[in-house]
Amino acid sequence: MDLTTTYLGLSLRSPLVVGAAAPLSEELDTLKHLEDAGAAAVVMHSVFEEQIQRDVLELHHHLEYGTQSFAEPSPTSQNRRSSTSAQNIIWSIFGKPKKP
Repeated sequence: MDLTTTYLGLSLRSPLVVGAAAPLSEELDTLKHLEDAGAAAVVMHSVFEEQIQRDVLELHHHLEYGTQSFAEPSPTSQNRRSSTSAQNIIWSIFGKPKKP
């Protein structure tokens, strides 16, 4: 039986076209099986430049997130905290110094 047809100027051997919304069009091996089963064409998922740019920016964000923070405190903040706590200990023992 001859099922050849023309679609948008393309000559197809059958009217069977796999749509982009179908999960069948996601993997290359599946597409080859569909072709062997008689699919004449496949409508692929669209990829727009904006999607690619967004994906690149999202990857950059996740790779760089948290690289400006450190697990240990900086030396200046550590000295400030230790001197303040030492001062509080001394004041608790001897009392605050009186102003002249």
